Amino acid sequence: MSPQSMLTSPQHPRRTTMVISHGTLSASAEHAAHLRQLLVHIAQATRQEDGCLLYLVSEDLSQPGHFLITEHWDNLGAMHTHLALPGVTQAIDALKHLNVTDLKITAYEAGEAINIMG
Repeated sequence: MSPQSMLTSPQHPRRTTMVISHGTLSASAEHAAHLRQLLVHIAQATRQEDGCLLYLVSEDLSQPGHFLITEHWDNLGAMHTHLALPGVTQAIDALKHLNVTDLKITAYEAGEAINIMG
């Protein structure tokens, strides 16, 4: 099957608007292990939330202690609901105690997702 035919194949359905976000944050070597544990807990809880399609946390192999967060949400409302949860606000407060100062999250509204492979 050619890539072009995959775009219109009924076996590869299209999904309407969703939100994709990309986040970064870093911790010093003394706080990296604790931050890693906190992020594992956040990821496990978030994946259970309504509207969460994907929540991944990765650590940059070339910069230990530097983490990347990738999120996919059904819609902006689902993401806003997530951000307003007490557990999320508590986690953000916990980041301050770990001296995380470079937390940055950018969200994008994606018009349409097309499953190309898999």
